[in-house]
Amino acid sequence: MGLLSYGVSRLAVASDVNAGEPGARETTELQRLKAQVRELEGSVAHSERLAREAQVAARATGPRVDTPVAPDPSSVDMSPPDAEAIAAVHEEPTPDEAVARMDARFFGEAVDTAWSHGATRRAERLGAVLPQGARIVSLECRSSMCRLQMSHPSQDAFHKFLREGLMEAADAWDGPFMAALTGTPGQAGEVEAVAYLARAGVDLAP
Repeated sequence: MGLLSYGVSRLAVASDVNAGEPGARETTELQRLKAQVRELEGSVAHSERLAREAQVAARATGPRVDTPVAPDPSSVDMSPPDAEAIAAVHEEPTPDEAVARMDARFFGEAVDTAWSHGATRRAERLGAVLPQGARIVSLECRSSMCRLQMSHPSQDAFHKFLREGLMEAADAWDGPFMAALTGTPGQAGEVEAVAYLARAGVDLAP
């Protein structure tokens, strides 16, 4: 636009100078120059009109398709996390859940004959420290742990076995263990429990 305006101004000034000379008359060349000036003026006006129309069209169509658009704040979920969902993630398993997981892990193991033979003999010695009225229901050892199922006359008897048989005894089990009640507590002679006795170095976290 600047170059077009500048060229039209020079042509217009030249025609005015020629017309002001004494005795000048309009020649064919002067008429041709005037015609060119009118054509250039019309071209400039047309260009300016096109430029204005382009600006109006740009404002009407809005942003370009590839222009990033910020998300609508109303569509963003700003609500706090569900407290129950958070608690469910961090909640410790119940005794029944822990036993179910450990059973699935134990019965999914193969048998390590060399280790299970010696582990069975060590676990059988725990029968000697069972409280009066308690007994071993079943005992089985596989590759990384033994499963000891017991019956106790009461919860107190079960806790006594854990304390004196697995924690304080000199010949207590040499690896980690986990034990839990599986029967209905409070009924004399009917409290069942299970203990998982792992070999040294095994993680028993359910």
